[in-house]
Amino acid sequence: MKKIIFSCLTLLICLSAFSQYVAINAFGGYTFRDRINFGNAYAYINGGGIWGASIEGVNVSGTGLELLYQYQSTNIPVYNYPGNVQQNAGNDGATISYLLLNFEQYYMNNPKIEPYGGLGLGAAFYKGNFPGSVSETKFAWDIKAGVKFNISGGLGLKIGAQLLSSTQVTGTGFYVGYPGYVYPYNTYAYILQFSFTGGLVYSFGGK
Repeated sequence: MKKIIFSCLTLLICLSAFSQYVAINAFGGYTFRDRINFGNAYAYINGGGIWGASIEGVNVSGTGLELLYQYQSTNIPVYNYPGNVQQNAGNDGATISYLLLNFEQYYMNNPKIEPYGGLGLGAAFYKGNFPGSVSETKFAWDIKAGVKFNISGGLGLKIGAQLLSSTQVTGTGFYVGYPGYVYPYNTYAYILQFSFTGGLVYSFGGK
């Protein structure tokens, strides 16, 4: 993970040197529940609140690069087929965090209102909140869109929608029913999380 962070920061610093401005974002939001289908079981990532922060550099044409961290504390109940019995009752707490490098494009025709879109790549980190759980790191990507409202003095408001995904999540980490027992999932799965976010942004160096 340290190598990932170092690489992202190095790339962001290089871009910032050629940027019109740098912005720091702090945000919160809500992620909706997602169902994950395995070959012989299924699970839910329950909906809930998220929070995060990012730093971005944007050039004169509105093209930007953003380093983003996002965190969610949730529950992930797992059910078997065909009985639909929960396999990890009492041990379904988990945290999910993302570290992503987003490529963004702002549309800067209006100095007060700037729509944007973005696409990012990075890593997802999963950890069960119970004894014996194992941390897992998976490839992740996101797409997002929203609007930035510039208020005054570099301060702004940013709202948007986001789709996050990670792949190859199997039953060896937070899907453990309890210490020493693993339910035998026999396929890979794909996680898709849709969320709405909003927060404050402060821009400096040319905004």
